[in-house]
Amino acid sequence: MNELLQLEFKGHRTEYAVNPQQYPFVRGDLAIVTTDRGQDLGKVAFVGLRSGDSPGDKLGLVVLRRAREADVEKLKQNREREAQAKKLARAEIARHNLEMKLVDVELQWDGRKMTFYFTAEGRVDFRELVRDLANKFRTRIDLRQIGARDETKKTSGYGICGRPLCCATFLTEFKPITTQMPRDQFLPLNPSKLSGVCGRLKCCLRYELDIYREFQRECPKIGHPIKDEAKGMGEVDKLDVVRGQIQVRYSGGTTELYTRESFVEMTTWRPQMPKNECICTCGKKSEAPQVQPAESSKTEDMPPPSREAGRGDKITLHGEGGFRVEFEDDEDSLDVSTEVNVSMDSEAKRKRRRKKKRPQGSGEGQAAQQKAVSASSEPAQSKPAAQAVAPSSEPGTQERKKRRRGGRRKHGGQGGSSGEGTGSSGGGA
Repeated sequence: MNELLQLEFKGHRTEYAVNPQQYPFVRGDLAIVTTDRGQDLGKVAFVGLRSGDSPGDKLGLVVLRRAREADVEKLKQNREREAQAKKLARAEIARHNLEMKLVDVELQWDGRKMTFYFTAEGRVDFRELVRDLANKFRTRIDLRQIGARDETKKTSGYGICGRPLCCATFLTEFKPITTQMPRDQFLPLNPSKLSGVCGRLKCCLRYELDIYREFQRECPKIGHPIKDEAKGMGEVDKLDVVRGQIQVRYSGGTTELYTRESFVEMTTWRPQMPKNECICTCGKKSEAPQVQPAESSKTEDMPPPSREAGRGDKITLHGEGGFRVEFEDDEDSLDVSTEVNVSMDSEAKRKRRRKKKRPQGSGEGQAAQQKAVSASSEPAQSKPAAQAVAPSSEPGTQERKKRRRGGRRKHGGQGGSSGEGTGSSGGGA
């Protein structure tokens, strides 16, 4: 029921608190809560958890009890002390020549901590200021730098719409606002009209953003070309999200308004169509006329309707070229002949076939290489004799020279030299 409570403190600061005792609070009641440093008093802004909010993993506030009349009187005294502290803090800031603007002062209910909120363009060294404030007020001093949105939330005010500011009434957190949001809503990029009291982009630019983006996803982009047989060329001129209409302007100057459903029905546009492709207002595609057989002889001469292979159909490739399709939902089959032959041999068979196509000299080179390895293990006396004999008269010399010109130069060269050395060593012996 009342496990979580949203409490509001000074400056429209809201935090969630745990209610372990299950006190029956209602909106507007005052409650005493325990913090990390003492106790504080807050007003119940909401009972339970708001939709879309996240209290966080760690809740630092715990509801202790209801506030009494004495607690309310003490809170009024704290407000008077806060006003005095604000004047003294501004005087100290001017004395230290610090470039900072004091926004608000908040004194904890039990008086153990005093928080000063300020704004500044950059970082400020306020260590000396903290020492002086602590000596004057004899309590813990906490200085927090805030942004322009937080400053406006604390001071409150009225917007251009004539109502109180959203940040000071119901907004609990500030979400990022980008310049793409007014573009998606077809708003002019005028800073004076898009900026709020804080000088930043208005928070209300997010309220209707999802509706605009959803409508644009189901409509063509502005400037998409359109071709009409009677009115000529045109383009999408405007998207009216409020009325759900699409405005088309033709080259003659005429404009037409279509609803989204009628535009999709009468044109060839689809959500996946690119922007540079022209939309034709040709209406629905005309259905093919049904041919009624006049005579039985004409129907017999007509070729069977073509059919494409789908999932579940069996396709068999033929080695001599072509393939056969067996349809899953029908007993018919389809034979297709092609001029491309398909090899059905295994990998081992293709390797044996490649070996047979090699030249005969390659085998001799490998054999000569093996002989060279065996010859290298012979005594050193046979090597000079091997170098003295000229191998030019051997029958395999011309074949080795031809192989050197081809791709297999390495094996042929090694085999040739090994063969010479082997033959000469044998001759010397």
